[in-house]
Amino acid sequence: MFEGLSAKKILVIILLLAAFLRLYRINYPNAYVFDEVYHAFTAKEYLLGHKEAWEWWNTPPPGVAYEWTHPPLAKEVMAASMFLVRSTDAWAYRFPGILLGIFSVYMIYLLGKLLFKEESAGLIAAFIFSLDGLNFVQSRTGMNDIYFVTFMLVSLFFFLKKRYFYSALFLGLTLASKWAGIYLVGLYLLLIFNQIFKEFRAKNLNLKNYLGKLYLLFIPPIVYFISYIPLFLQGDGLDIFWGLQKQMWWYHTGLKATHDYASPWWSWPLNLYPVWYFVEYHKNNTISNIFTSGNPALFWVGSGAILVSIWDFWKTKSHGLFISLLGFFVFWLPWAVSPRIMFLYHFSPSVPFLSLILGYQIHMATGRKNDKLLLGIILGLIVLGFIFVYPLLTGIPLPKNILELFFKSNLTKNPFG
Repeated sequence: MFEGLSAKKILVIILLLAAFLRLYRINYPNAYVFDEVYHAFTAKEYLLGHKEAWEWWNTPPPGVAYEWTHPPLAKEVMAASMFLVRSTDAWAYRFPGILLGIFSVYMIYLLGKLLFKEESAGLIAAFIFSLDGLNFVQSRTGMNDIYFVTFMLVSLFFFLKKRYFYSALFLGLTLASKWAGIYLVGLYLLLIFNQIFKEFRAKNLNLKNYLGKLYLLFIPPIVYFISYIPLFLQGDGLDIFWGLQKQMWWYHTGLKATHDYASPWWSWPLNLYPVWYFVEYHKNNTISNIFTSGNPALFWVGSGAILVSIWDFWKTKSHGLFISLLGFFVFWLPWAVSPRIMFLYHFSPSVPFLSLILGYQIHMATGRKNDKLLLGIILGLIVLGFIFVYPLLTGIPLPKNILELFFKSNLTKNPFG
């Protein structure tokens, strides 16, 4: 498919494009966006050494809140970034997420190449993921989702390469970013049990082959605990650490709040309910909006690819498809029984697997038919889908009548009435 072209050059172009698109207007707005009032504000409090940011009973200043409902790693990285660049402007706490967002695109390339044994499948999947919209916005926002997603992808890559120490290390970083990383543990257990079952049926089960996987038992808790060292350096003890864990559990299992942009889990692959993050009205009658939204073309075509891939796996028993499908569903379906309020960005960790599966299906379809036109059409639709939502992902000012066209096209509910 890439005859006459260097795959390395194509990858570099994809990564440069991902970097440019994510860095453009990164300091807009130079104010908190959506849950930055929790995450980025608390990162600043960490930077200032304010002990109150760690203690759930303290009352925050008006308009912001101390973020203790998630583990601290993402906020600590944002604080470190602000310390290193000597700035607390928005770009300073968003910059680490940008770097992780770019790196996650590279990880999709590596995973696609590893899972499907074809470099073109990895390149197509990486290009698709670079334009996904959802992780794009999360990488430009001072929240913890892109940390969770990127560390998860790195951990999975090392797991598949059987480098279990590094896999366990990044699993710990995943859990220290967001508790939803526990779904990755579920993915690993399913893969391990599947391997044991196959070896048992073939009567060649050797438990010594699983000793390396023991790293996954004790390294992640150690990494998770280490992420709380700043808490202990502030003078709090194990009682506060344990209290924070209980507070997080109670919060996520008992949250009964409502929100205009909340959405049910089943709607996420269809991108029906993007979340409104920010608005600014300008003097020239234009309006800047930031939504976290998936790329409509990618989500809809990708959902079709999921269905096709289930059938393909049934016929071929492809190991790469098995892992990709498992990853997609493991990070998505548990939300069906979640008791708490949910948003589209909770679908973020499933999108990498959606991109991998779509990349594989495009690779296979174009390879069978040697049809570069099909590749151009599908990728063209995804590019157009990204262009369509790009102004609403980055806050580019648009006239109100143009915005009405977006909302009438069922992108999301109209916030202007």
